Amino acid sequence: MWRKATLLIFTLLVASCQRSSYRPTGEENEVVFICDGIPDKIGILDTLINDTFYTPHESPLFRITPITYQQFITYISYKNIVIFSFRGSPNEEFYKRVFPSLKTGVFYRTGVFSQGDIVFGIYAPTKDSALKLIRNYGPSIKEKLLENYMKFLEEKEYFLGFDKKLSKKILKNHGFTFKLSPGWIYKVHNPDFFTLYKHYPDRFIFCYTYNQEKPLDPLYFIKLRDSLTTLFYDGDSILKQTVKVDTIGVKDIPAIVLIGAWQNNKNTTGGGFINISFNRKGKFYMLDYGIYYPQIQDKIEYILRGLIIFKSIKFSDEH
Repeated sequence: MWRKATLLIFTLLVASCQRSSYRPTGEENEVVFICDGIPDKIGILDTLINDTFYTPHESPLFRITPITYQQFITYISYKNIVIFSFRGSPNEEFYKRVFPSLKTGVFYRTGVFSQGDIVFGIYAPTKDSALKLIRNYGPSIKEKLLENYMKFLEEKEYFLGFDKKLSKKILKNHGFTFKLSPGWIYKVHNPDFFTLYKHYPDRFIFCYTYNQEKPLDPLYFIKLRDSLTTLFYDGDSILKQTVKVDTIGVKDIPAIVLIGAWQNNKNTTGGGFINISFNRKGKFYMLDYGIYYPQIQDKIEYILRGLIIFKSIKFSDEH
């Protein structure tokens, strides 16, 4: 009886969502994992899609919330949902109401229960074959979840609009600029180094350029950042054991990314940072975004908002 009542409520909620649009709830990086068919393997999604950063506290990229389909009514408007099912699974009927065609595979839909949500469906004839699917497609699921996460963070970052006047001023002075929200304070320290500061919480950007290209060497960039922040940030330095290194494309240019924690022993402060370095047309660029926000431990949201700003870079020779 309880199972039928739950499915009836869910059906009514689906119909309601089709008629109107709800604002999403939950954190941008929270993933609801409906996995009642595999109570012994509820951690499988976490191991496949998650990364851990230290900023300086441990900050997971995603926070996975495993639930049963009966609990879904509490999470129906969350932003990221993954339904794991197979033939005979307790949630098979539930799955069919979201993905009516019971084809084997990994599927996703957007805007199902709330504006901008993403819902994944993983289905196979047996539990073992469904587990194989989630292992094989873990990287693709992660990529789409991160894309959705970044979309919501971009809305947050630019919720108050854009400071177009400041962006134009930076472009005129330095030959490149970013999309910036209102409230950033701009300061030129020398022709090759400028900073931006913003409060609530305290965030700070520096941009350093050099008129020759440099080798894309992460260890060198750690030392270079330390030398710059010692000079301009009153002695800040990187906690080297926290640093994660990655590569991305910035305007289709290969770039080295450093994410980790900074500290200032003199001022007994610290926080997280993201640093991006690349060469373009014979010139070297280092972009750095840091945060000081001791009231919270999980700072990955702000680190990714720094990445969003840097990926908005525009050069004066672009049309």
